[in-house]
This record gives sequence, structure tokens and C-alpha cells, in this order.
Amino acid sequence: MYIDRYKVEIKGNKYHEKTDKKMTDQVLATYESNDGMNIKKLMNVLEELMENHDAHHNISFNIVMKQYDHD
Repeated sequence: MYIDRYKVEIKGNKYHEKTDKKMTDQVLATYESNDGMNIKKLMNVLEELMENHDAHHNISFNIVMKQYDHD
């Protein structure tokens, strides 16, 4: 399967220095590309991001598949 584009957001807690509070569910990093790739290679990218950001839980996907138009 070929993936045309992807966007991965790493979310977590972030400390706000001015308010001296911990903010939850904040986007810490975003990785995206419009360069396509095989889904097996994308899985390797996701595994590396998971390990680097210690993001082993609460992973969700939003996948859109468009039907090929034979016109």
C-alpha cells in the first residue's frame, strides 16, 4: 500500500514558565510530508518517532482512502 502524504503530531505535557503551570495535551512536535512512501517504510518512521518521544500509549489514526476514478 502506498501513502501519498502523512502528518504525525506528538502530544504531551508542556511547562509554561510565565504562568508556572503544566499544560496538558499540547503539540510538542509535528512531522509531515507530501512525499509519498510505502506503508512499510511509514511504519518504520512511526516506530522511530514512538521510541524517540517515548510515545507508547494513546496512539490514534485518521485514514482517508479515496476510490480511484477510472474516467
